[in-house]
Amino acid sequence: MTSLLNRLFTLEEINGGHRCPTYLYRWTLFQPRRPRWFWRGFGIYLHNFVGDDWSLDLHDHPKRFISIGLKGAYREATPAPMASRDFAELYTGLSWRTYRAPWVRTFPADHIHRLELIDGRPCWTLVIVLRSVREWGFWHAGRWIHWKEYVRGSASELADKRRSCI
Repeated sequence: MTSLLNRLFTLEEINGGHRCPTYLYRWTLFQPRRPRWFWRGFGIYLHNFVGDDWSLDLHDHPKRFISIGLKGAYREATPAPMASRDFAELYTGLSWRTYRAPWVRTFPADHIHRLELIDGRPCWTLVIVLRSVREWGFWHAGRWIHWKEYVRGSASELADKRRSCI
């Protein structure tokens, strides 16, 4: 099946700037070539998760998206809220929830999370993204770091230390 997908659609391998083995294969199923105002930023992707998110730090996204679980399952880590209203102390620890296909979920761009597979079994999702509304990045020790800085900039040493693979 993947060889047919590779022939028909553009494939990306996501691995944290080559810090870890590929953990996500992403095929672009639809992305308008000449976006009109109602298509701008819209896209449809097929995801095949074959490993855990490469970084132990949580991340957010540039776009609102809809995730449709097709096959498999994953565990999602999100910040566990505290009672404090002080933003620096708003989150402590992680809250985990398991999702098993089928599902339909929607997320704002600023949804903070990290995904792990269950027992290393692959997970397939169809993802619909809307227009970009913000820059995205990683969260470390309560601080947001732009993804370019985290992956290949001044914070890349931190990314090296926080990778999930051995």
